Amino acid sequence: MKKWIPMLFLFISPLWAEKPILVINEDNDHYFKQAPEFMTEEALRAYIDQFANTHVTHFFMCPQGQRASYDSKVTEPIWEGVTGGEIDYGPGQDGIRWTSNCKTLCEKGIDPYKIWIERCRQISISPWMTMRMNDAHFLQNRNYFRTLNFWREHPELWLDPNQNSAFNYAKKEVRDYHLAIVRELFERYDFDGLELDWVRMYPLLTPGKEREESIYLTEFMREVRKISKEWEEKRGHSIALSARVVAEPKAAEIIGMNPVQWAKEGLIDVLVISNFWSTSDFELSANEWKKAMGDAAKNVKVLVATDAGINSGAAPMRGLTLEMYNAWAANGYHQGADGVYLFNLVYNPTLLRKVIQQGLAPETVQNAPRRHPVTYHDYLLHMLPHAKDWDEGKQLPRKTDVPQEFRVQFGKVPDDGNLFVLLSLRSSDSVQEGEYEILLNGRKPTSMTEESDRNNYGSAGRTFRCAFPMSTAKDGHNTVRVIQKSGTPQEVVWVEMQVR
Repeated sequence: MKKWIPMLFLFISPLWAEKPILVINEDNDHYFKQAPEFMTEEALRAYIDQFANTHVTHFFMCPQGQRASYDSKVTEPIWEGVTGGEIDYGPGQDGIRWTSNCKTLCEKGIDPYKIWIERCRQISISPWMTMRMNDAHFLQNRNYFRTLNFWREHPELWLDPNQNSAFNYAKKEVRDYHLAIVRELFERYDFDGLELDWVRMYPLLTPGKEREESIYLTEFMREVRKISKEWEEKRGHSIALSARVVAEPKAAEIIGMNPVQWAKEGLIDVLVISNFWSTSDFELSANEWKKAMGDAAKNVKVLVATDAGINSGAAPMRGLTLEMYNAWAANGYHQGADGVYLFNLVYNPTLLRKVIQQGLAPETVQNAPRRHPVTYHDYLLHMLPHAKDWDEGKQLPRKTDVPQEFRVQFGKVPDDGNLFVLLSLRSSDSVQEGEYEILLNGRKPTSMTEESDRNNYGSAGRTFRCAFPMSTAKDGHNTVRVIQKSGTPQEVVWVEMQVR
């Protein structure tokens, strides 16, 4: 009788039922941009060891994004040259290091992903692969080192040579090519699960025909599930499937993704809802997806994901802080998330260490310092001709020539702490002249001061800090209202609720 490992590890196994899910995504190039001395088995194991005895439960490894960071036999390794021209490594040394280091590991007979998988299991972290389904970095540069010769040689497989030259999944050759990569990953690596990352990148289907062509993505998912079932028999344990998709069902439909159907057909075990890149999304609602999935939701874990940057819609992009991660996780759990997923945090090792040591469990972030800024959905739907007017939910900037209201997602109200509202105005010659009234849920603050360090709040010309009793806040959405009493109208560029 075949011995089976507990199904789906942390997602279903009773052994892990009380351990909150915290996924770290290791992308295809991060590790390999280091100095050559880190390209050893010892250093590879040491990299995983930083996650030991922390709150990390899953480690998702991306072995390819365009080219592969291993010696693939079905796609092109990152160190292979381009055909028909001189290779372009881009500015700096990152590209050269990436290609050279991966080639060195291959020549030494070292497969980093096999080492990472083995080490993850030794320290009780679930190892997964995550496959980028349509990575489109720098396609405008035809000879960029990470673009595929296969892509370059087959423009008939592109979405639109004039506007978006990424692969078109309505083409059978495109689907077959990526299914070959899926098969190679299953053959080569013994992982707990495979994620299909449909967020990196999209669009995916013929412009203007995404809804009708969504059948091709569903067909692809069926084929991957079939492959996973075959390898479950060979490996002797269950292999879970995940899909990373955009934040809302209605946006996914426009793009041609149909995760609700995938769930209803039993094609996925995990659904990761995510922002794209320009800003962390503080409005992610797992409950919206669970409602759409109906009875199938009981078989699917819904995780919320974030990239490492934030943008209010009116201020320069900046990195998330620990307090922002706390708030983002609190929002996600309040809206039904089964766990959290962190993308690109590995590029900030100091903050990474703080996050994984503290953890982002519901009980941890509930009363931790939190910053809840106003953000928006960065869906990139402006790239779709028929969705140019899509509302990404941007609330900023707003001009104070009339009273303005802003919706702030606050998750669950903390049990204690000091509550503030921060509101910033764009720098201008007259920004210091006006007087303002700022209300939270219709109530006036107990005090109102001005911040001397405005860089943390939208690089603004003027930032107000308003204190409120915690009883002023409510679970979920709160309303911040600003009324200009005197002076020249200004632009609001940043709004947040904060707990200290």
